[in-house]
Amino acid sequence: MKCVCFKLTGDYGHYRPYYTTSSPTTYSLMPPTSIYGLLGAMLGLDKTDNHYYKELESANIRVGIGLLTPVKKTIMSTNLVNTKNNYWVPTNKNSSGPRTPTRFEYVVRQEYLLFITMENELLLDELANRLEKHCFAYGISLGLSNLIADAKLICYDILQKVISDDYTEMDSAVPTGKIETEKGIKVLPDIKYCKERYVKKFGENRIPLDYVDVLFSTNARKISVKCNEVYKLNNYYITFLT
Repeated sequence: MKCVCFKLTGDYGHYRPYYTTSSPTTYSLMPPTSIYGLLGAMLGLDKTDNHYYKELESANIRVGIGLLTPVKKTIMSTNLVNTKNNYWVPTNKNSSGPRTPTRFEYVVRQEYLLFITMENELLLDELANRLEKHCFAYGISLGLSNLIADAKLICYDILQKVISDDYTEMDSAVPTGKIETEKGIKVLPDIKYCKERYVKKFGENRIPLDYVDVLFSTNARKISVKCNEVYKLNNYYITFLT
């Protein structure tokens, strides 16, 4: 099984959690569903009726992600306008006029490592080729379309399954369901641990069907865990969120 590894960077990013209200917070990591959208833009997959998502799911895609830089966040007020039906509709229904100032939380100058594998090797080869040539079908972003991102291929190689009963220093975030329940985490004082819950799979009308709880370090340090599914890609020890 082959795997693509690439670095994803950007000045600002926003990944709105599924449970937020009108003042959006953001995840620290790009969740699986956002990664699917990113890959759909790179490959030029059709967005209509979530076709990109269905095509990637049918390819049995698996995604993993890790941090290269510590998590930094900021809050800024952003003006929202009504753009339904693909045009701007001025309205004076509220005191702020046609624009609605909303406080958004953003991750700042974040760098990620993404790991992508799938059974459809032709699609995986195309992804690696587009990354190598830096030639994407559409512009890519960190969540919202106005938050422009950049990507650089790190490697495209064979995954090796790692069998170990000891702690492994992981280069990727780890689903808590893959960590042993008894002494599965080696707690170290210089690591800031964080757990986030993401939508793992959605159905019609983007209704969540499954979730995944993920453990990682917000200061971009490797966490040591006893994980029941570990792969080695070059010098990276990883697992997948999906």
